[in-house]
Amino acid sequence: MGDLLLRGIDDALKVELQESARRNGRSLSEEAIAQIRAALEKEQDHGQTAGQRLRAVLGNAKFEDDELRAIDAFRKQPDRTPPDFT
Repeated sequence: MGDLLLRGIDDALKVELQESARRNGRSLSEEAIAQIRAALEKEQDHGQTAGQRLRAVLGNAKFEDDELRAIDAFRKQPDRTPPDFT
């Protein structure tokens, strides 16, 4: 594995990264790697529709007819009434 030295990180960003590392139980280096990886993965998804991303996850898997009927029935159900918090 290679090393990467980051210079010129402002104090606010460093504090934010340290807090994120603490919340996630990681070292500062592990957190930086996780954050960079997540940003790059998100960037790769850019420009894809939700359907394209779903197809990438499901691959060649197909829904059965009864599953498609259940999805269609669910989509036609009326919306729930919002909860009343009074």
